[in-house]
Amino acid sequence: MPKIYSNEKRQEIRNQLMLVGLELIKQNGLKRMNIQELTKKVGIAQGTFYNFFSSKEMLVYELADVYQKRTNQQLEKIIQSKGYLERNDLGELYSRMFLKDEDNVYRFITREDLQNLYTRLPRDCFHRMTDIKAEMEQNLLHAREKKENYDLDAVINWIQIMNLTLQNKDILVAAGIAKMILQMIENMLDELFI
Repeated sequence: MPKIYSNEKRQEIRNQLMLVGLELIKQNGLKRMNIQELTKKVGIAQGTFYNFFSSKEMLVYELADVYQKRTNQQLEKIIQSKGYLERNDLGELYSRMFLKDEDNVYRFITREDLQNLYTRLPRDCFHRMTDIKAEMEQNLLHAREKKENYDLDAVINWIQIMNLTLQNKDILVAAGIAKMILQMIENMLDELFI
């Protein structure tokens, strides 16, 4: 008979699965992260994992979703406190996102992992994951000194190129990746701001 958990305990277990899952992805990569090791570290039965996530791919999706929501909240805080976004606000945000932020699961997955996510996640997950353009448009309503005719598609492509760079870091010169990402952020910002 399966254990029955209170709502608080369920949320605690879910949070632990996400926290430990992210750590295992950082250490081993998504491909070698396995449910057995994860559940053992969290202290639950392996089958109990599936009461929280239908697959490890859904765990990754949830990690990415939580991270994106947190990033949007950070932008909203800046907008609320200053009343606008500046070039350096977005520069700092993207620099942290791509180079420093340990909660960004996309920093730790490979192109192969991403392909597996595309084939194994339900299609509706990708609509939510790809709403970045709508979110960016909303945030840019508050940007100060932005170009009148900026190309949002080019901005989105810069973001995707940075993601691709991190996912393919195994074939790049490691010492140059941070410099390259910072230059891409500047190129992206040049597209947006005067």
